[in-house]
Amino acid sequence: MLKSIDADVIVVGLGAMGSQALWRLAKRGIRVIGVEQFAVGHARGASHGESRIIRTAYAEGAAYVPLLLESWRLWAELERVTGERLLDRTGGLMLGPPSSPAITGPIASAEQHGLKYELLTADELRKLYPQHAVTDDIAGFYEYDAGVVYPEAAVQAAVRAAQVRGARVLRAEVSQVDATGVVLTDGTVLRARHVIVAGGGWLPKLLPGLAARLEVVRRVVGWFPAPAGFGPGQFPIFIRMGDEAGERNWYGFPAIGGAVKIGLHVWPGIDEPVDPAAGVRPADARDAQMLSAVVAGTLPGLAPEPSRLLTCMYSLTPDRHFLVGPHEGMTVLGGFSGHGFKLAPVIGEIAAALAADGHSDFALDLFAPGRFTTLPLRPRRSDELGR
Repeated sequence: MLKSIDADVIVVGLGAMGSQALWRLAKRGIRVIGVEQFAVGHARGASHGESRIIRTAYAEGAAYVPLLLESWRLWAELERVTGERLLDRTGGLMLGPPSSPAITGPIASAEQHGLKYELLTADELRKLYPQHAVTDDIAGFYEYDAGVVYPEAAVQAAVRAAQVRGARVLRAEVSQVDATGVVLTDGTVLRARHVIVAGGGWLPKLLPGLAARLEVVRRVVGWFPAPAGFGPGQFPIFIRMGDEAGERNWYGFPAIGGAVKIGLHVWPGIDEPVDPAAGVRPADARDAQMLSAVVAGTLPGLAPEPSRLLTCMYSLTPDRHFLVGPHEGMTVLGGFSGHGFKLAPVIGEIAAALAADGHSDFALDLFAPGRFTTLPLRPRRSDELGR
């Protein structure tokens, strides 16, 4: 006999965004059920890898800054209510040609919102951050409000905080979702007044109407053993753009546990399609060689080869902005394009507001899922700075 379970709101997917939506809904006293097909904090999607960048002077657009400021506040709140350490401020360093979006973008955001920053010449970079090999045509943008978020811990903390407030969590696979509820693969029906779909790479399967505008691709990160001088106190998180066109864009973290994590965000030939159901192809020697070449040319103090490699998925939209808002009577959260994790708490709060009140105080036109009905597919923008 088929079971039927009722709730006020159902959240499908408890990764970065879904876990936070679950917490914010439960805090409001709303009867909410979260459905996750794997263990909470799993490594099958895009919410793992031990570290994520958080920054504030956003090159992707000044419109993100109010969201980021609220996200910082909500990260601190989640730390308080759970007693967990979920992030560390290390400062952030953007590197690139002076006219590249790596420099001009954060300047524009910082100036519009009164954020504190410093501009650094190549000589100043060599003096302050000798770990980076820079030529005379490279400039630096340093911001104080930047650092590292710990993704697995953050997802698990948000779900625990939600459960303390009465949220129910089901480990189950979803076969069907619409505005009236969710059907699980075992035939159980979950009915709700509102459904939030935060399916990550599985979003095209769950919501086929968005499939043509979402590209799920493979990414690889590597850890390079580091000597003294690469720790959080001396080596901020960084994003580096290799040319003014933005065709090469990579990022890195201070040494945590003795190794610096490096990833390629934009790079020729790395957008390999992924079927999430099959999983991401494991990292291989070519991945190691690509990362090693970047390290050898720009961070010569690190070990020449990675001690570890890890794969994950990006869910890319055509314009690389997010999908946040109403879709077919539901709220959709997706397409975070490799730069969304830092904003997870505020995205969760927005989703909770949409589910509970029907509107959010934040401007969401930039992220409207319906914007792609007339938008042609287009190549990657040059101002993407990633994780």
